[in-house]
Parts: sequence; structure tokens; C-alpha cells
Amino acid sequence: MKKRFTLLLTALVLLATMVLPIAASAATYYYVSGTSSVKLRANPNTDAETKSVYRKDFAVVSYKKYDKNWAYVHLSDGGQGYMMTKYLKASSSFTGYIRKDDTPLRSGPAETYGQSATLYQGDKVKVMTHGNTWSYVSGTAGTGYVKNTQISSTEVKRSGNAGTPYTAWVVNPNNRTVNVRVGPGKKYAIDVELDPGTQVTVEHVENGWCELSEPVSGWMMSNYLTKTPPAPTPTLAPGETPTPTKAPSTSKRIRYITSPNGKSVNVRHGPNEKGYAVVATIAVGSEVTVLSSENGWSRITGSGITSGYVKNSYLTSLKPGTTRTPKPGETPKPTKEPFASFTGTVYSENGRSVNLRQGAGMGYATLTQVPSGTQVTVSDETSGWYKVSFGEFSGWMKKEYVKK
Repeated sequence: MKKRFTLLLTALVLLATMVLPIAASAATYYYVSGTSSVKLRANPNTDAETKSVYRKDFAVVSYKKYDKNWAYVHLSDGGQGYMMTKYLKASSSFTGYIRKDDTPLRSGPAETYGQSATLYQGDKVKVMTHGNTWSYVSGTAGTGYVKNTQISSTEVKRSGNAGTPYTAWVVNPNNRTVNVRVGPGKKYAIDVELDPGTQVTVEHVENGWCELSEPVSGWMMSNYLTKTPPAPTPTLAPGETPTPTKAPSTSKRIRYITSPNGKSVNVRHGPNEKGYAVVATIAVGSEVTVLSSENGWSRITGSGITSGYVKNSYLTSLKPGTTRTPKPGETPKPTKEPFASFTGTVYSENGRSVNLRQGAGMGYATLTQVPSGTQVTVSDETSGWYKVSFGEFSGWMKKEYVKK
């Protein structure tokens, strides 16, 4: 009896040693965990060049262990390099279902990343990594990131709105017309513009773009369409005067392009540096007509530009070569000298690396982190920030972290 028990125990041990490696190898995807962000380095050591920085929940689609501390990885956005293994967590995939219509599929694990497609209630996806807040998923609409709260591990009944074709309405928070292009991307020409509230028929959805068939044929960005009909116009009582709606400023005025460094200024497709492409550049001193203003930006025309947006800070009422006459008793303000570029040194009291951001403000995304003690080139300044060049990166850093 004792011998039989010994043989059974030996068989169970052998079976366990055979099964465990198989279970471990099933998790082929990893994600950033245990930290708010982790550096992707060119070589497996903490002194190596930082290639990029990835926030938590970013998915690793290829993982090859280098030693007990490092692994060579491929990230979901195509980045390749070395990451510390203690900040990477393995994840087993499972089948998930989207909980509600119009769920964004994003290119990264944050609201600030672009939307590549729209998912609908009941859509089936393969969840490859299930992070703290975001999951990296794959489905018929492609791969991308969805918030964990929008994914169910049990099957969800499809809504009547899921799939195409369907009816939608044009929306735009700025109440401006929306472009319909000849193809699914901003590189395609604009065919026509539709007013907010226009009813359309969507035939196909592809990477954040909708193909329309009615009332026109073409492509429109998904975030300018909604399945919710616009509110009906209230019926006025006899003799009642409708309340006027506030419209953006449309007073036309002449202005001139200016910039602190004397370089040409970017003209963008919309009133923001994020999400709107540069449609033209315009030289300092050019005369333009301001058509409207909103949120620190002006819509302009002139100098060969049909229409576009520039920051108000790049517009002046003074014609080049003229100076404003001071009012009686007013002391003229000294003219601002052109910024003199210099080489500075990054410094932090705790010795940690410092964030280099896309714009001059804490709300802008981090391009990379610059180690304390690194020499950088400073080419401009504004409101407590320096414009800094570091290797292949060019961005903005708080003045307090740069010493001359």
C-alpha cells in the first residue's frame, strides 16, 4: 500500500512539472504596471538612452527576457527597446463584449489618445491585456484600447444601433460646418461641408471615419456624428420673440502676423494645436483679416490662405515698421528683445529626470524624460517655460529645471 501511494505521489509531481510551464507560456502579452510610467531604453541599463516613455496599461505585444532585470520588448505603437521586467505584468487573454454603443477604440491607454474606430454594444473583442484602467483589445474594427468599465466578460446583447448602415446627425461643439472628404483621412480633399444637425446615412466605419451615402457620398470623422437626434425647436407662443443664440464673434478686422523669434507662424485647420493639422505657414508681417475669435484663437484669411486658425498671441494691430503712439501721460513699454538661445543644464533637487512636454503647460503630453545633469539647447521661453532641444526631441520644460 505504501509503495502504491509513493508511485501515485511521484506521478502527480511529474504531471505538475509538465502542466505548469504550459500555463505560464500561455500569457504572451504584457502591460506596464506598478508605476505611472516606464522608460523604454536603447540598452539594458539605467544609464542608457531613453527612447520613449510609456504610461501604465500600455501593452507589450512581444517580450523576450534578457536577464532577471530586463526584457527586449515591442510596444503596441511600434516602439522597440529594453524595459525593466519589474514594471511589466503578464496578462492572459479572454473574450469580452462591449457594454454600450459609441465606445471609442483608442490608440493608447488614455482619453488624450486619438480614436481609431467606434465600437457598439455587443461587439465581440479579444482582450489581450487587462490593465488597471484600460484593456488592449482586438476585433473586427482593429486593435486598440478600451476602458475596462466598457468591457464585460459575459456576452452582451447587441443593440438595434449596432452595425451599419445607420442614421446619424452631424454635430460640432463650435457650431461650424464639418468637412466631408473623398477618402477616410485628412490627406484626402474636402468635397463638401455639412451643417450641424444634418441627417446622414452611414454605410461603413473604418479607423475613426464614417462613409456616408446620404445626403452626399464621402467620408466624415466619427467624432462629428451622433445617433442622438437634435432637440426639436420649441414652438413659440403667439407674439413671443425667440431668444437669440450667442454666435461667435464675426467682426472682420485687419491684423498682422508677429512671432517672438521672427519665424513664420503655423496656420491650423482648427483652433487648437492638438488634433488639427498645419494647413499653411505665414510670414511675420503678413496682413490678414480676422473672421472670428474663440478660446485664444482667431480664424483668418489672406496672404494666399483661404481660411485657417492662428493663436491670438501671433496677431498684432500694428503694421510692420510702425510704432504705437503712447497716450498722454503713458510710459511706453520697452520693446521685447529677441530671445537669445543658450546651452543650459537640466537640474532637479532630487536628481530625478525631468519631463519634456509637447507644449508649455502641465496639460501637455510627455515626449520624453531628460536626466538631471544633461546639457540641452534652449531656443525660446514663455510664461515660465523654456523651449528645449534634447537629441531628436524638441519640447517645453519648466524654467526652474534648466540652469544657464
